[in-house]
Amino acid sequence: MFTAKFWAGAAYFLLALPLFYYSHTVALPLVMTGIAMRCVYEAFHISGFYESKLLMVPALCLPPLLCFAPYFGHGLWALFCYAWLLLALLLYLLHYDNSTLLQFVYCAFFTLLLSAGISIPVQTRQLEGGQWLIIFTFAGCWAADTCAQMCGRMFGKHKLGIGVSPNKTIEGCVGSLICTAAVYGLLGFAINRLAGTTFRIPLLVLSGFAVSLAAQVGDLLASAVKRCFGVKDFSRLIPGHGGMYDRFDSFALVAPMVYLMADLLPLFA
Repeated sequence: MFTAKFWAGAAYFLLALPLFYYSHTVALPLVMTGIAMRCVYEAFHISGFYESKLLMVPALCLPPLLCFAPYFGHGLWALFCYAWLLLALLLYLLHYDNSTLLQFVYCAFFTLLLSAGISIPVQTRQLEGGQWLIIFTFAGCWAADTCAQMCGRMFGKHKLGIGVSPNKTIEGCVGSLICTAAVYGLLGFAINRLAGTTFRIPLLVLSGFAVSLAAQVGDLLASAVKRCFGVKDFSRLIPGHGGMYDRFDSFALVAPMVYLMADLLPLFA
């Protein structure tokens, strides 16, 4: 029942505990920068595109810019994202004769997705209850991935019907939705009792459903990329478990989801 992926996820969650405690310090943007840069590198490296070599250096500059932008001005984060898209388009036009638009789009899209998605916890930390929202971000990823796999193994009988991941089941998908919502509700109740916060449990439960959906989409997207390039893992960085992007494929979509819900919904009474 408990696979290597389960134990790897649990280990990463435990290793993240010091990061939760020191999330108010420069440790958070530094760690997020390292993770995002590695994920961008892996997404570029497996493609083998000429465009990935051309864009590699400026692409690796985007994660640190986004991770530290909130410390210097709220508008800088959006400005850097726009500047990256403008730069990528300009480089495509300058190298039009030797480049392919779709390959440029791949590089530009994944640079923005991974850099923005993985850097956004730095902004989440600045919201009300930010230190707890960081925990919800990591816990949501782990719960969604783990519960999908466990429920699929125990109850999976009906295939989800998505060609990019033929082993996915409806039971695993639904189990992830329900279990992640339950984890959010229980975690919110525990934090309210222990820390005196006022999280609204019903809204947290609904947020859990959304987080699970985002996590599963992120996982399927990473599977689609690996299938497209004919690789099993993005790299061999972590023996037996693949690359950094293999570990943070869902995080890139879950982290923005948590930020948006915390910013738009009245999560606190």
